[in-house]
Amino acid sequence: MPAAFSENSICPLVIVGSGFASFCLAAHLLREHPERASDITIVGPEPFGYGAAYGCTHPDFRLNVRARIMRIFPDRTEDFRKWAETEIEDIAAHNPQGVFYRRKDFARYLSALRHQLSGFDRLNQISDEVISADRTDNVWQLELATGQRLTARYLVLATGNPPPRWPCEIIGDTPKDRLVENPWSGQWLNKIAKTDRVAFIGGGLTAMDGIYSLARQGHIGQIEVVLPHGILPPKQTDWQAEPPIIWPDNITTASQFFRFMKHALGTRDWIQTSWQSRFEALRIHINSVWQQLEDTEQNRLMRHVGHWWQLARFRSAPQNFDAAETLRATGQLSLVKGRVRQIKKQDSQLCLILQDGREYLADRAVNCTGPAPDRLAGQMLADGLAAPDRTGKSLRIAPCLSVMDNAHDPQNNLFAIGAMTASCLGDVIGAGSVAKQAEELAAKLAKIF
Repeated sequence: MPAAFSENSICPLVIVGSGFASFCLAAHLLREHPERASDITIVGPEPFGYGAAYGCTHPDFRLNVRARIMRIFPDRTEDFRKWAETEIEDIAAHNPQGVFYRRKDFARYLSALRHQLSGFDRLNQISDEVISADRTDNVWQLELATGQRLTARYLVLATGNPPPRWPCEIIGDTPKDRLVENPWSGQWLNKIAKTDRVAFIGGGLTAMDGIYSLARQGHIGQIEVVLPHGILPPKQTDWQAEPPIIWPDNITTASQFFRFMKHALGTRDWIQTSWQSRFEALRIHINSVWQQLEDTEQNRLMRHVGHWWQLARFRSAPQNFDAAETLRATGQLSLVKGRVRQIKKQDSQLCLILQDGREYLADRAVNCTGPAPDRLAGQMLADGLAAPDRTGKSLRIAPCLSVMDNAHDPQNNLFAIGAMTASCLGDVIGAGSVAKQAEELAAKLAKIF
């Protein structure tokens, strides 16, 4: 508990979460109002600012976007690139498609920025987890995992991506040391023997990190990737910014949304630089159009084209993509189209049982299916403290970043930022999008807290 607060005092502003979104919000607040540092309390695990994306210390886990796109402040677009050019020695980062530094090096940049900005050393930081929240007399009562309690006048949920959980049944005496439930740190790679048969469950960017790292380690065992649609993320190219594509203002259905997107992009060839440039131009105004759709239409759109959007949106670092293609060409890496239903022990190995009954043996299974549902959000929904989003699993967020109550009115002292807002607000997962949200919310909070 910070010395500035007792359990009976009211914290002016509490930010739940200590990852990238929380860091960005604090940075924007302190940039304009360093004198308010002692009024801000951060609750979440250390180190502050890194989160799941940049807290990875493995040397082979890379950013999946070019260095020149990574930013905290919209008016300081070159900060990270310039810092990296003098502070990072990483020959492997350089590629004809751009410079893709290691995630841990971006964390170093955040640490350097933290020391540059006035006020960071005066923030109240609690290394703990908020397990429940309740609202009484227009203030928030927070219970922490250690049993401590906090009272907040204004509350911001910046919980990021919760650690993954198995999407399938783990049967009986399946050896837990052969199962990697949360691969984001990359430390599991140190336990992989070169001859192990490795199965990745899920084929997104986390799997691409793992494949690249295994290749760098000289892995010679067979690698399978079990993924629903049988396609790995495409390769990032050195796409160039184009003028924004202007969406019509009368799009209200999933069909209209998809038709315009298909027309704007033209023939799908997503590994071409020109196509990726058009795609990025399309994304600039996509959120406002997404927010025009009713829940049923959003769900319909995601059901039919959500996977293809994810592939086009979250492209692989060239280093990762090239490693995967090399392994596929030799037959060492194979893609299995399907979903895993169960994992069980079979003799000295794991047996992955797919939904259609097919079985695959492996020495190690790595869960790459993405983040688990947010537990705090689940508790708040169960207790009627907020309205559910279109999925029913997270909170409904207004465009102003307020969390909506059950009457679908924005609450005046509860906000959200980052991954939690994606379902309602659209494409807000990337670092640049989160930083923009942070700028907007910081300006709002500076006027009220």
